[in-house]
Amino acid sequence: MGFPNMGCNKRSYLSEELAVTALLEARIKFDANTSTTVYCCSDCEQWHLTSKGIVHPKLASALQAGKIKKQKEADYWERKLR
Repeated sequence: MGFPNMGCNKRSYLSEELAVTALLEARIKFDANTSTTVYCCSDCEQWHLTSKGIVHPKLASALQAGKIKKQKEADYWERKLR
């Protein structure tokens, strides 16, 4: 996942793609409805998750297609059957 950035004290990602992946994983793993999109920080020039703004298109698409729900169910059963 991301790592703390010394300049921002926020979890940072080196690229938009990594931040979007983290956004999707957070929705699956934590059922977190707080983060909805990503942005490039003007202070550290890295990417962060945020709840401000419109829902990121990849997250919106995954939610609409039911992919988030299916992955949550798959993760649930994987943990249960261990």
